[in-house]
Amino acid sequence: MKTKTMIATALLTAGLGLGAVSTTVNAKATTIPKNIRGTWYHKYPYDPAFNTNPYVTKIKMYAHSETIKDGNKKSFIIGKNHLMGNNFKSKFRFKGGKYHIVTVHVIGMGDAPAYISAHIRINGHKHHVLLEAPQQGHTFDVFTHFKPTKNYHIQGTIKY
Repeated sequence: MKTKTMIATALLTAGLGLGAVSTTVNAKATTIPKNIRGTWYHKYPYDPAFNTNPYVTKIKMYAHSETIKDGNKKSFIIGKNHLMGNNFKSKFRFKGGKYHIVTVHVIGMGDAPAYISAHIRINGHKHHVLLEAPQQGHTFDVFTHFKPTKNYHIQGTIKY
């Protein structure tokens, strides 16, 4: 009887220990990294194909949610239930440069944009920026912490 109780206690302890490990892994998967949290801005130019005026997109990234506002449109929130963080290493190079290994952050589910944290020069000053990887082509949109007065983008290549 005493042996059965000890075995049951050992199995229960091992089961709870394994359950606690998987909980922390799942919690980390839905957390946005600290280096890309904050408020980010990008100005999109006039688009003659769609006859749209220039507008500024504002993205606020918190630890467990993201708010996106395009121009004067209503903002929408990606909450904890739909926030699936996916971070992976990839090779990236600016036009005419050499390849660097960077971390690509995909935030959201489905057709979610991929972001790369980088430091580039804008108007002679070095800034921490967020590059939004294009689905097609080689033009990366540049998101900054300050409200831009013009459209910033950069040419580059990414190897997934």
